[in-house]
Amino acid sequence: MTSDTSALPGAPRLREKRPTVPWSDLFVQGADGADIRLRVYEAAARPSVTLVWAHGGSWTRGSIEGWHEACAALASLGTARIISVGYRLAPRWLHPTAVMDIAAATLWAQQKYSHPVLVGGDSAGGTLAAGVALWFRDNGLPLHGQVLAYPPLDPECSAASYRRSRSFPPRSLLLDAWGEYAGSGTDLRERLYLSPLHAARLTGLCPVSLIVGAADPVRDDVEQFAQRLAASSVPVDLEVSPAVAHGHFLDSSPANPVHRWIQTRLSLKNNQPATTEGA
Repeated sequence: MTSDTSALPGAPRLREKRPTVPWSDLFVQGADGADIRLRVYEAAARPSVTLVWAHGGSWTRGSIEGWHEACAALASLGTARIISVGYRLAPRWLHPTAVMDIAAATLWAQQKYSHPVLVGGDSAGGTLAAGVALWFRDNGLPLHGQVLAYPPLDPECSAASYRRSRSFPPRSLLLDAWGEYAGSGTDLRERLYLSPLHAARLTGLCPVSLIVGAADPVRDDVEQFAQRLAASSVPVDLEVSPAVAHGHFLDSSPANPVHRWIQTRLSLKNNQPATTEGA
């Protein structure tokens, strides 16, 4: 998958190519006063949209460095500025710390840049990004959209695809990861911003774009989430692709189908108004 030692064991290893785009590191203040590191990748062309990106890694692994080549590759494709968030990891930092760190990064981006700001992520990062969108809605804050790649959405991993698929990641790994991220207790599905699939209300969310592999164990979660969003009158588009594997975002080659899909979705969302709804 990548040379990053923080990447999940067993994930597919994909070909890399290292593009060159300007980037810089900075810190923003989180909701609790902590410093949150961001890495800002400037687009290959003049930026027309900003995407705040949450890396994967089962909420316990992953880093700005580990996702550096992939984020640079994505920025090199077009006119999207990419902001990679160094959110705090479980189990040291339990939910909702990571959600609030990404929310702080998104608020900073909205204050810094005049063009549309979206939130997104791959795998566990996609789950976090969806939680951030719910938090924005509940606080009456505008957001232009969500771009989510194969997010796990059910802490019980109960869908048939978890048992049907033999692809990465295995159900046992995800169950352990949910436990490390959420901590002890029951009714994890009911915890605010933890499991977007099981949120009590989805109406008023900003538009959502979803991609998942046809053989991905989280496929049923993603499809069910798309169905709930559509039933709640939330603009949603879903792509189920046999060419996409879980972890595919980390492939930094120009042909990466996940990066191409993201770039297309960002181009489509560029002219859409931000969505705002109070709780």
